Amino acid sequence: MMNALSLFFLLCGAVLALSAAIGLVRFRDTMSRLHAVTKPQTLGLICTITGTNLHVLNSDKLGPGELGDLGVLFLIILFALLTAPVVAQRVGRIARKEGLYEEAFLSRDDTEGKKAARKHV
Repeated sequence: MMNALSLFFLLCGAVLALSAAIGLVRFRDTMSRLHAVTKPQTLGLICTITGTNLHVLNSDKLGPGELGDLGVLFLIILFALLTAPVVAQRVGRIARKEGLYEEAFLSRDDTEGKKAARKHV
């Protein structure tokens, strides 16, 4: 049962990572690509590592080395969750300043009022 659950998480992680790669290639502008890079890629990494953790926990020989591996895998998840949103926010802000996006594809523009205020100054 644990092996089947581990395999399920590994396959879900692989599919999410594949969808992130396809989205990175297919989307047109930087803002759209940010969603493809951060959201499914991070969730895919978490699913893959969860599947690996379940596989290690199901092992017959669970010694100090394996427990250390579980700790490292947990730290990978933690660092991915801490860094991916920050990097995406910074890249999005730079893309916004540099104009590396197509305004027609934005669903809303939160800086519209700020643009008018800057023009009057």
